[in-house]
Amino acid sequence: MSFDLEGYTTVQERLAEFYAKHPDGSIQFEYMGVLDGSPLMMWGIAKAYRTPDDTRPGVGTAAELIEGKTPYTRGSELQNLETSAWGRACASLNIGLSKGIASKQEVQAAKERQAPGPKIAKPMSDDPWALDGQPTDPTAPECQHGQMTRKIGLKKNGDPYGGWVCGSGGNGDKCDAIWDR
Repeated sequence: MSFDLEGYTTVQERLAEFYAKHPDGSIQFEYMGVLDGSPLMMWGIAKAYRTPDDTRPGVGTAAELIEGKTPYTRGSELQNLETSAWGRACASLNIGLSKGIASKQEVQAAKERQAPGPKIAKPMSDDPWALDGQPTDPTAPECQHGQMTRKIGLKKNGDPYGGWVCGSGGNGDKCDAIWDR
């Protein structure tokens, strides 16, 4: 799924709209600590008071990684948390919602967290040692079923082992392995 970031409001735009509508307003942030059940995350609450005597301020919560993962977030984690909570507090007052509740910064951060990693070969259904899409080795021996697959590992006693195994996928007519000596 692709996101058009131009379709989202920034926290800066929400803050400008909030203060334009409520010139006597104030947005207050409170750091709440480490997120229960998630020791790598911290969280906080922001309250957007429209007037000094506002009894029902807009409330927004946010959570961020305690240690930023990118050069842009590392060292400014608490500021990012506070900014996100401010944007959510404004959104709770129907400010900057024409393009969605999430801010542009939140969508960008979510997109970066969901970026696909390197492709990992998946085990074939019949043989958990064989890898689907594993590159072929031109030096691999062949058996009656085709090219054999390299298998390496450690024995229970810690000694290494290696050799070539039949690629038939665990069927009863599997050929004998050719083990390294």
